[in-house]
Amino acid sequence: MEIRIATAPCSWGVFYADGRTSGVPYPVFLQQAAQAGYTEIELGPDGYLPADPAALRAELDRCRLTVCAGTATIPFGRLSSAECRSSVAGLAQRLVQLEVRDMVVMDGTAYEPGFEEKAAWSRELWDRIYQGIASVNDFIREEYGLRMVFHPHAGTAIEYNAEIEKLLDAGEIFLCFDTGHHVYANGGTEPLDQSALDFLRAHRKRIPYLHFKNMSGPLRKQAAEQHWTVSEAFANGVMCNLKDGVIDFQQLRDVLEEIDYRGTAVIEQDMFGKTAEFALRAAEVNLQYLKDIRMIP
Repeated sequence: MEIRIATAPCSWGVFYADGRTSGVPYPVFLQQAAQAGYTEIELGPDGYLPADPAALRAELDRCRLTVCAGTATIPFGRLSSAECRSSVAGLAQRLVQLEVRDMVVMDGTAYEPGFEEKAAWSRELWDRIYQGIASVNDFIREEYGLRMVFHPHAGTAIEYNAEIEKLLDAGEIFLCFDTGHHVYANGGTEPLDQSALDFLRAHRKRIPYLHFKNMSGPLRKQAAEQHWTVSEAFANGVMCNLKDGVIDFQQLRDVLEEIDYRGTAVIEQDMFGKTAEFALRAAEVNLQYLKDIRMIP
């Protein structure tokens, strides 16, 4: 087992290019990520960090950080395959210049205004989504030598087991497997939930990239009872510190040893509207916890 640990802007509450929901400026994120003990980051929402590779490299060097992946959220249900490819071309070029291999891609269809509830989506819309994802996968590999790691994400087109399985059947597609999002969509609310561990074992060959995240069982139960949206659940803190959720990270460590996992794991917590100081403390606590349980040296 060999795990490269990284962090990401969402752990500082940054989900959009303008810094929402926290408003943490990117120099603060970079400085605090380094202060917490991280040496690698995901770029986060395109446009949050400097787009010019030379300027970005200077900022990273100042904090002694490197980049593990870029991030693209694409409304696959609204765009043609050609438009999907065009939407990632600029990011792909920057990743090549930064000598970064991976692009984390997720669907943003459900966030688009005017779309019907997911249960009402037509077969044509679903076909467009799957075709668009496969098209981006092939495009960035063939044109730029990059690897797409697709991120199944709660509240999006690809979240449930059947949807992920269908995507994996669509071609040579790899996953950014997020433990917290998987249990939110597919698991239970009691401690020692096995849903993420079982999926990881079953699809080990398709998972070269992880998001480490955990979920509060009581808050997930409350979300279901009160019919919260995914965004409302996240804003209420359903994604908790790694040691506090329904996934036992010592069991996860054992599974990763069992399958001899070798790849990146990004500690993410989906902080909504928290201060930089709050995020910094959580980032430090989560990293130390992984050391305490001997997930990492």
